[in-house]
Amino acid sequence: MAWAAYWAGGGVESNRRGVFTSEQTLARDRALERYQPQFDGLRALAVLTVMVDHFSADVPNFPLPDWIRLGATGVRLFLVLSGYFITASLRRARDRMDAGELSAGKTMAAFYWRRLLRIGPAYFVFAAIALLLNLGAIRYYWPWVFTGTVDWLIALNNEWPLAISHLWSICVQEQFYLLWPLLILLLPRRWVLSAIIAVAFAGIAFRIGCVIFSAPIIARWVLPFGSLDSLAAGAALGWWGGRLRASRGGWLLALICLSMLTVAAVLRNSDPTKLKSVLVEPLEAGAFVILVARTATGFDGNIARFLSNAGLVFAGRISYGLYIYHILVAMVFNRWMPSQMRFLITIPSLRLLVFGIATLFTAALSWRFLEQPINRLRGEKTRKALGPIPHGSWEQEGATRSQRPPRLILSADSSG
Repeated sequence: MAWAAYWAGGGVESNRRGVFTSEQTLARDRALERYQPQFDGLRALAVLTVMVDHFSADVPNFPLPDWIRLGATGVRLFLVLSGYFITASLRRARDRMDAGELSAGKTMAAFYWRRLLRIGPAYFVFAAIALLLNLGAIRYYWPWVFTGTVDWLIALNNEWPLAISHLWSICVQEQFYLLWPLLILLLPRRWVLSAIIAVAFAGIAFRIGCVIFSAPIIARWVLPFGSLDSLAAGAALGWWGGRLRASRGGWLLALICLSMLTVAAVLRNSDPTKLKSVLVEPLEAGAFVILVARTATGFDGNIARFLSNAGLVFAGRISYGLYIYHILVAMVFNRWMPSQMRFLITIPSLRLLVFGIATLFTAALSWRFLEQPINRLRGEKTRKALGPIPHGSWEQEGATRSQRPPRLILSADSSG
């Protein structure tokens, strides 16, 4: 428990004090929103838990007891991070709009263009390879894949289609991105935080309705309404700009977070038809909001060294590719691994190692030769559309690390 000493406590810093029009306020916003490599560490942990969960799904109590559902928890962290980064990016764009530097039309067009160029390339490459190799059910369900509605397919069929079921969370985020800029950029500023909170409660209300009307458990999980509270929890933090400072009260806050995650794990393994089961997602989201707020300030000591480890940071930067390709890699090995070498994928520990290394290699290739070049392209297109971009603005996060001004904040684009 020694690591808990580094957790946050004591208070929350908010950089929301009105429209950023003065040089002093802009400088403060810039200083607070620098690149934080520890966020890449968090992304890596989120995607690695999902990969471990999927690669060991058929092995009881491996590598952890079955009641600890790593995949579900990792997805929840991803959703909170996504809501946080996207809303923080849109908030900075909104600040420029309110200062008269940008129009709503140009801002929204740039946003959608960037989302398409960030999510689309690896997504469609995965789909094309899966179609070519005839993996799973993709040839039967390809229209759902190419329209970004796999989550609705799963809910309607009440089953997980092979090869494409993991795309549900990407589709949920795509649908979230379609509507979220309308709220953040067009709603009167004084109503935005209240609207975000209302969206969070709508997500909880949706799951309560599912329990009352005995909706399928899968639909509760994969439909976008069931993720609204997690996305909105991160979004509220991103809009508010809150950060947690280190203090001696960090012990208590760490204990609260661990307790929330433990209770969530217990409830996830209880009867899902009971109303208490709807608390799983809010408990996890609440714990992860605290974690994200503390990471925004930056941990110290051992936790900082761990989250900033070069290997973990690199895995975080390619986390989108790790998530997109990991099922593809597993299915290719399962189909074409020679019989003399099948022990590599039948022994659980070896399978984790082989699948993990192969997925890392695939995602790294995708990052180097597909995603990075397109990231540079979308950065150039944004600058042409919106003109000069101030340091720390959301439009800059597509630049490569060498192109960026030093220590700018990462956007959700780094993970997709």
